[in-house]
Amino acid sequence: MTAFPGHHGLSSEPSRDTPDISLVKLVSILLDNKWKIIFTGILFLLGGYFYASSQPRIYQADTLIQIEGRTTTLGLLETLAVGDQGGNPTTAELEILQSRMVIGETVDRLDLAIQIAPRRMPMVGDFLVNHGFTREQVDGLTPGFLGDWLGRIGGWEQNESSPFVWAGETLRVSRFDVPTQAEGRIHVLRVADDGHYVLTRDEVTVLSGRVGETVHDETSGYRLFVSQLEAHAGAEFEMRRVSHLDAIAQLQRRLTIETRGKDSGVYQVMLSGQDREQIVRVLDTITGVFLSQNVQRQSEEAEKQLAFLEEQIPQVNVELTDAENALNDYRAERDSVDLTFETQNLLRSLVAVDNQLSELALAEAELAERFRPTHPNYQALLRKRSQLQAEKVQLEASVNNLPETQQEVLRLTRDTQVNQEIYVQLLNKRQEMRLVKAGTVGNVRILDTGVLQRGSIAPRVGLLTVGSALLGTLLAIVGVMLRLAFNRAVETPDQLEAIGLPVYAIVPVSSGQGRLSHFLKRRRKEGVNVFRGLLAITNPEEPTVEALRGLRTSLYFAMLESSDNRLMITGASPEAGKSFIAANLAVVCAQAGQRVLLIDADMRKGHLHHAFQQAAKGGLSELLSNRLSIDEAIRPSGLENLDFLSRGNVPPNPSELLMQKPFHELLAWAAPHYDLVILDTPPVMAVTDAAIVGKHAGSCLMVARYGLNPPKELEIAKRRLEHAGVRVKGAVLNAVDYSTNRQYGYYNVYAYR
Repeated sequence: MTAFPGHHGLSSEPSRDTPDISLVKLVSILLDNKWKIIFTGILFLLGGYFYASSQPRIYQADTLIQIEGRTTTLGLLETLAVGDQGGNPTTAELEILQSRMVIGETVDRLDLAIQIAPRRMPMVGDFLVNHGFTREQVDGLTPGFLGDWLGRIGGWEQNESSPFVWAGETLRVSRFDVPTQAEGRIHVLRVADDGHYVLTRDEVTVLSGRVGETVHDETSGYRLFVSQLEAHAGAEFEMRRVSHLDAIAQLQRRLTIETRGKDSGVYQVMLSGQDREQIVRVLDTITGVFLSQNVQRQSEEAEKQLAFLEEQIPQVNVELTDAENALNDYRAERDSVDLTFETQNLLRSLVAVDNQLSELALAEAELAERFRPTHPNYQALLRKRSQLQAEKVQLEASVNNLPETQQEVLRLTRDTQVNQEIYVQLLNKRQEMRLVKAGTVGNVRILDTGVLQRGSIAPRVGLLTVGSALLGTLLAIVGVMLRLAFNRAVETPDQLEAIGLPVYAIVPVSSGQGRLSHFLKRRRKEGVNVFRGLLAITNPEEPTVEALRGLRTSLYFAMLESSDNRLMITGASPEAGKSFIAANLAVVCAQAGQRVLLIDADMRKGHLHHAFQQAAKGGLSELLSNRLSIDEAIRPSGLENLDFLSRGNVPPNPSELLMQKPFHELLAWAAPHYDLVILDTPPVMAVTDAAIVGKHAGSCLMVARYGLNPPKELEIAKRRLEHAGVRVKGAVLNAVDYSTNRQYGYYNVYAYR
């Protein structure tokens, strides 16, 4: 579609530097950049897969345990059914399970303070090992220069044995003692031949030995026992022994506990780690230690009560014997005094109260070892004892009303019966505690032993890969949107009209031109893209060429009012496409029967000679330097009605040459010999050449590239030319992207055949 100067089909309202971004335009731009977005997504997908596959595999083992809310009844506390038990026993047991007492003993039993890490190939080692690559397979993949390069990265020569550890190679150490100053320091174990190895620290040998033998150095304090070693000669493992507290802390971080069912008392204990066999062994050890200490704690309580009972029984036995002797002596002295019915009732009541007080006294003795006097259980016992003592005072007051003989017999009988019942009770409790101690099982039960879960729990390769792809796609989309949001380049004819540049033609972007210049883009000369071949000849039916034909028609009428037949084509900045427009416009004008002279007036970086597949030398610079005549400098282009004048060799003073008389004479000579003289000049914002040439051209067009030149830049370039006395007739909007702007109605393309 072609627009003429002053065309009323275009809005004359001033537009902003950046057009409004509509949803339709946004979708069009995203579709236009779909391959960039897809490529970025694939790139992130591959990167995410490589990263996830390079991370150490983390496995998890789990077991089930049950913690009962009650413990085995221990003796005398059975009489107390009051008061709070002092917190949640299940919570306490879970804290014990994660305590240093349990975890620390596990660390000691399995010697988890020893940490071993195999040396991997830089960058790709973990990736290859996680995919099961053995040393033989990797050696086949890294021949020649690749092996040398990896060797330089790893710090080893290619002719040496590789220090990297691959799949199927392992090292197990049962004991590794180091001096205090070496704790936490990295040691390197290098595999030698025939099961031998060498242990070094800071490249200094500290031990050397053989698998299955204990090696020690009494002077330095090192002791090492390697129980298993399966690796090629030269393989290296990093070893260190951390402190006991660090080993406990690391194991605690890997241990997690989750409840199974509400108030069920069943818990799932999980342990994660890289060694599949070790985590099962460690988990079973933790639960075993936890169960043992739980049973031991219950057994210790029974043992304490047994000791207390063994101490009390002899004393009560002595008191019982003394009470029986005193009663018998009194009866003998008083000639067998019997108790009345009322006295017997008082006796039974007093004996019952005394028995309860005795039981409370025994219970208090045990509570005193476990709780403070302010504890609720202790306070409940004291309240009950006060009630019994008050009841006893009342009963004793009733006894005081009896005859003296009855009082004495009652007192002696009461002492005998109370001591007898206490003695029998203590004997029963002792037997009970012996049974409890022998059969203590605690309140913890292991329901399932440790089992390794299927597969690894981390890293989640699939999730990370898909997430990386989505992230890359999102970043690409955001990048396109940000580029659109901050784009200040011209996109519509309205923007050019607003700065006083009538749009003579809207030239769409050409895929054919890209094919013509693709093979030359590798040979960039001073940052300028060159093209070989002319689109108007190779693809004359392209919409781009049709737009140039429309420009030819517009110029025909516009130049009727011009003072001469010279047309200068320039741009505000490089890469606007002015040379492309100039060359192909010259072709379409020549095809219309006009005699055309195309002059490459850019003596600095002009490259129009590539379009005609000619050399640059022997052109304008030599002509203006009087080293060539006009007939020698102007050469045929190979097309009918079109001649061409190249830029020549790059001179040291292009601007000065353009201001001299030979340039005036060239243009004066060309006017009667050609119907149209097209001059391709350097960018206006770069140098002053365009302003000098424009003084000798009756018409001037400025090429603005879609998505590249901001309207402000074009306005400044136009003002700079006008200050030099050059009037810019209008502009050509070049390389317009249809896919982005088809919804705006400016760039509709119609094919008519």
